[in-house]
Amino acid sequence: MTRISVLAACLLLAACGGDTFTNSKTLRTQATESLAQKNFGIAADKAYAATLKAPKEAESWFLLAQAQAQLGRKNAAMASLENAIVNGFTDEEAIKGAANLEPLRKSEAYKELMVATFAPPAAAPAEGAAPAAAAAEGASEEAKAKGEGQAPAQAQASAPAEAPQKH
Repeated sequence: MTRISVLAACLLLAACGGDTFTNSKTLRTQATESLAQKNFGIAADKAYAATLKAPKEAESWFLLAQAQAQLGRKNAAMASLENAIVNGFTDEEAIKGAANLEPLRKSEAYKELMVATFAPPAAAPAEGAAPAAAAAEGASEEAKAKGEGQAPAQAQASAPAEAPQKH
């Protein structure tokens, strides 16, 4: 190789951002340090690079969500938080306690994600109540199917409208 080729290769590697040979654990550490120092742009870059290196590592997605939330990228932060959870980040207290996620907490998407992920499963109805509720629901569905209990206007409104004819 000529000196120019070697120089060109070195410049090309330097232009790649420096994360080319860094492993995901080091990138996560750098992202965590940058978050602590409130360098959210750098934290987002490092966490994003970590997600590219190891897309299944939930902690990288969690760090990225925090940095994005602080940068005002709420939709991206929600997507990253969801990726963290999908990839196994199940520490509810860490999510609720992360001050960097504060910009997301009032959003419906955040609330829905938290309920869907961490809410206890719905309790089954009591044994005696289930048949009665099912019977009442079945009778109601049967009445709707027959059109009973509906005014004629309501019955017509629920019927499919005819398509207008073209001339």
